[in-house]
Parts: sequence; structure tokens; C-alpha cells
Amino acid sequence: MNHVLPAVVIPAYNAATTLAATIAQLQPLVSIIFVVDDGSSDTTAEVAKGLPGVVLLRQSRQGPGAAVFTGLRAAAEQGHEFAVIVDADGQMDASYIPALCQPLIDDRYDFMRGSRLQKSSGGDAMPPVRHLAARLLTPLVGLSAKQAISDPLSGFVALRLSFLPPRLWTGFGYPMHFVAALARGGARIGHLAVPARYPKGGQSHHGLHRLPSVAGAFVSAMFERLR
Repeated sequence: MNHVLPAVVIPAYNAATTLAATIAQLQPLVSIIFVVDDGSSDTTAEVAKGLPGVVLLRQSRQGPGAAVFTGLRAAAEQGHEFAVIVDADGQMDASYIPALCQPLIDDRYDFMRGSRLQKSSGGDAMPPVRHLAARLLTPLVGLSAKQAISDPLSGFVALRLSFLPPRLWTGFGYPMHFVAALARGGARIGHLAVPARYPKGGQSHHGLHRLPSVAGAFVSAMFERLR
């Protein structure tokens, strides 16, 4: 088995209480960590600065999709072949990163998506509203991508950076536009069952008030199908 350590991109907004622990889990498994501080008002940037193997990128508040795109573009510009996206709150299980990346390394897929909705994933641990939204959006996002897509709102993914699209929806719901844009670009898309972990602590930035942004991401995804 070829062991290639990927870069990691962490979009971070007011994540000072969870960021250091999240990065500590990642460090043995990755080559470099790009933390994108998306206009935080707390000490997120200061926490990131003091950690080894971390590149801190700062921008005004633009949204999680914009932060992800900033980090992926930086990783690509520095010559990295693969990148994994991980939330700053520790909800992704870092031990799944090698399994998420191996199909890319083996040239079987170009984009691997962690799915919390498969029976073996523990998806029932997802908050009920988010679980319902993911279930309802699954067939619609599959339509935009012209193939079956599991867990369309999952942000735990691994990408072959040569397939990075020219733009990405900036706000919440960006994973829907991401997968549609990659499908349109010819990326081979696979899925890996991963657990849904929602650790206590930190600050949730999701909620019903994000529905307009999620709706916009879905519309943007559908436009990818029509282009």
C-alpha cells in the first residue's frame, strides 16, 4: 500500500476552544494543515499560530465554502496532490483519513466523501433536523451530479487537487455545489461510511437561519447540471 500523507484544510470560525484538540488528532496522519480563519472574533488565529505543522490563512468573514476554497487553493498552489477537509470542532474521526485517501492514491477515485448515512456509519447520531435535511436532499443532489450521492451535506472529504473547480459556493450547504461541480468536471466520486460524532463543547454555526444559504447552494449545484 502506498502511504501518501495528504494536506488538510480546516475552515475555522470562532473555533478557539476545539481547534488545538482537533489538530492534535490530525498531525500524525497528514503532511501539513491549512487553517483558514474565516473572520473569527475569538482567539482562533492565535491558537493556530502556536501549533507545529500549521499554515494559518486569514480572511474576512465569507462563509465556510469560501474558507474551504481558500485552503484548497493554497494546498494546490504549494504542490500538494491530495487534500482532506476537516471541521474544526472535532466531529470528524481523524482515524478514517487513511481509508478516505487510499482510493485516490490507488487512482480509483478523484473525490472521496465521508457518508454518515450508511447503515455502518452511525448516522443515527446526527441531530434530527440535519439528518432529515440530508435524507431529503440526497436524491436532489444526486440529480445535480447525475449519479448517486450519499450524505450530500457531509464536509469530510478527500480531493485530488487537480480537480479543484474554479469556484465554490461560499456559504453553508457548499458540499452540494462542490460535488456537482466536481461531477461536471469528470471527477470519479466514491463514498466511505464514517461515524457521525457531535462532541460537546465548541459552538454550532448551523441552524434554520442557514436555510437561505443552503437553498442557494442547491440552486448553484443544479446550475452545474445545466451548464
